[in-house]
Amino acid sequence: MSLQDTRSWEESFVDVTIVSEVVRVLEQKISQDPDNISLLQTLGHNYYFQGRLAKAIETFNKLLSLRPNYALAHYHLGLSYFRAANLEKAIESMQRVIVIDRDFTMAYYWLGLISYRAGHTTQALEALNNCLKKDPESLIALYDLAVIYIALGNNQDAITSLQRLLKVYPDHTAAYFHLGIAYNNLERYSEALYNFQRALELNPNDRRARRMMESVSELSRYPEGPI
Repeated sequence: MSLQDTRSWEESFVDVTIVSEVVRVLEQKISQDPDNISLLQTLGHNYYFQGRLAKAIETFNKLLSLRPNYALAHYHLGLSYFRAANLEKAIESMQRVIVIDRDFTMAYYWLGLISYRAGHTTQALEALNNCLKKDPESLIALYDLAVIYIALGNNQDAITSLQRLLKVYPDHTAAYFHLGIAYNNLERYSEALYNFQRALELNPNDRRARRMMESVSELSRYPEGPI
């Protein structure tokens, strides 16, 4: 283990120790003041960071029994359900956030991502596009939307999304890689090669981009297949 690895491990250990102490103090305070909204929110958040998802879900649900329209609690409850792999409950929570606060941008993003993971493609696309209406330069929404479009075979829509992303974040290596994939799927090989090359310029260790560039180069030389 290198000195840097040792430091990283020690820092993580300190962080875990601090969170554990915070949880202990919060639990003690809540035992004396069980309906304190602020304490419950903070405790639920710390349970989440600890990975104690059942306790986080229990805590956020208790908070919401006291304040049903607390958007932030529904949001963190949704993230807890998602991390616990209860996708339908996570979707319900994110939908509830948006009903309460239609400007809660990240709720649209997570609703899109979780919906896609749950197989609700139309809902996923709608949510991510709504996220972009609220925040047109959202890197994560533009990127995930493009990846979903590629998976669905909507390559031109993926290209549009990735081009928007690269106007704002011109050094986003993965965006160039997926732009290359989309162009390759459309058999626009010169544009695919250009984008794989850009990905490699930004990250020479990108093996995926190198493999794809070699594959497309060979295909463009022998469009009917090697003789």
